[in-house]
Amino acid sequence: MAHLISDLMLRNLSLLLLLSTPAVPQEPVTHGLSGVSLSLGGEVLFRGELRTNADQATGLGGSEDAFLTRAAVDFDFEFHRYLRGYLEMFGAVTATGTADVEDVEQLYLDFDQFLGDYSLRVGRMQFDLGDGRVISSIPWLVERNTFDGVQIHSQPRGWDLRAWHTKTAGGPSSFYDETFSGIYGTTHPSKDSVVDAFLLRRGRAVGDIEEYTVGLRWQGETRNGFEWNVFGAYQDGDDGIREILSQAVAITLRKQLDYGHGVGVEMALAKGNDGKPLDRKRYDPVYIDQHVYNGRADIVAFSNLLDLAVMYWLDWNERWSFHVDGHEFTRQNTSDSVYLGYNVTPVTPASSSGGIGRELDIYCEGVLSDNFAVDFGGAIFSPQASLPHDQEQLWLYIQFVLNF
Repeated sequence: MAHLISDLMLRNLSLLLLLSTPAVPQEPVTHGLSGVSLSLGGEVLFRGELRTNADQATGLGGSEDAFLTRAAVDFDFEFHRYLRGYLEMFGAVTATGTADVEDVEQLYLDFDQFLGDYSLRVGRMQFDLGDGRVISSIPWLVERNTFDGVQIHSQPRGWDLRAWHTKTAGGPSSFYDETFSGIYGTTHPSKDSVVDAFLLRRGRAVGDIEEYTVGLRWQGETRNGFEWNVFGAYQDGDDGIREILSQAVAITLRKQLDYGHGVGVEMALAKGNDGKPLDRKRYDPVYIDQHVYNGRADIVAFSNLLDLAVMYWLDWNERWSFHVDGHEFTRQNTSDSVYLGYNVTPVTPASSSGGIGRELDIYCEGVLSDNFAVDFGGAIFSPQASLPHDQEQLWLYIQFVLNF
């Protein structure tokens, strides 16, 4: 049934675009049948990309063109005020030689006040916590991170708490067929600050890996508009016969200036291995939104990495914003590899130098209506001595998103 709906959805993409004209905001279609209400929504996405010198691991990659059309439809069922269901299905067509993708992205039931003040979610779900610094579905990707399992949610005494036990089901999270469990809590110590605390566990049968990540994330804003965001994480556990002991930290400072201008700086550090065979000192990111952090070109992974970044933006008006970000990437420990991509692929360094590369991101984001958004720009990545070549990568893209 999922494949049939996805095929029809993709074949009639032009009809969807016509019916979902962005100039007229669309309200969810809601019907009642025997006490059951149904809301219908969806998304149509088109993205075109051009990437030169695509293979940074070897330097042998030529130009790569990619065109992506992604369509999703979702159904929100309310059977009772204490019982709700959600179904999201998607289909995607790519022009890079890869197979077309069709799948059920989310399918779960929510039982409100299942046990006292606790709510229960059962099924296939996504996690977007800590602004994607901790856990993300990674909306940029064709297949987002999804998980099959159960989640419990409650809000006791000023905290928003959730706990879950799942198995990876889709997206980069499914590369290694892992079990994923966690406890995540959010509280507001003051009206201008938020604190997140978390304990995450990942288990992988292949390689006999059991990894625990505990951490905090604190963000806030001063009275004069100075924003800060601090993230810290500690990893422990076992990676085969090796003992895991690693840390990561990220500090972001931002300031909105007059006339829509803004500036910021960021330091993000993830430890690498120190060469001891029985220790794993390398930090392994837990489903981070790599497209948002550590460069929009999605080249380096947040592992054995020191990323120093500067940011500038201009909010022209409430619809358009212009951004320029600069990144300096360095290996945290020169005894370890360079790690690239969403699957954190290790690359043997070409030299003893710690330099990985520099990246300049320039992009523009526009919200043309409540239903229609556009995002376009690109990046230039200049490799340094740790990578096996000196060919710059140019990446250009344009993306349209229509919601209905």
